[in-house]
Amino acid sequence: MPRQQRPRTPSLPTTEDEDNSKPLPDPSTDGQKQKPQRPGTSGTEAALKVSRRQASEKFRQAERAERAYRAKKRSAATRANYADAKDHFRQAREHFGLGFKLLSAVVKGWPYVLREKREARRLRGEEEKRRKVLEMKRRLDEKLGEGEGGARDGEEGEGVKVV
Repeated sequence: MPRQQRPRTPSLPTTEDEDNSKPLPDPSTDGQKQKPQRPGTSGTEAALKVSRRQASEKFRQAERAERAYRAKKRSAATRANYADAKDHFRQAREHFGLGFKLLSAVVKGWPYVLREKREARRLRGEEEKRRKVLEMKRRLDEKLGEGEGGARDGEEGEGVKVV
């Protein structure tokens, strides 16, 4: 008797798409050929990764908090410096205005200062002249007194008048 032919089933399943002629791997045969693999991550490794991420996040938060703290402190100091600078500039403006007013008064009054100095110089000159004249008179009297010294022993009021 001839052998009956059974419908042949492919040993490897194919995709339903007829264009793709590549067969899919059979899971029953693959398991026997390959050794079972160990899982890639252990619980310890996963815990370490999680703790590293948490520490990293805490570090970033601490850096942000530190930057915010520094910014707050420096901004407070800057605001205080700004207020002081404004006050100094206000005072400087007032003092500059006062200085300008006083300078204009000095310019207006300068001729009077010059007149006063000129008058003081004139008085010093007159005093110097008077002193020189008195000195010359004294010297002249001494010279005349030496020449008439013998004749004027007892007669002091009756002498020759020197003009």
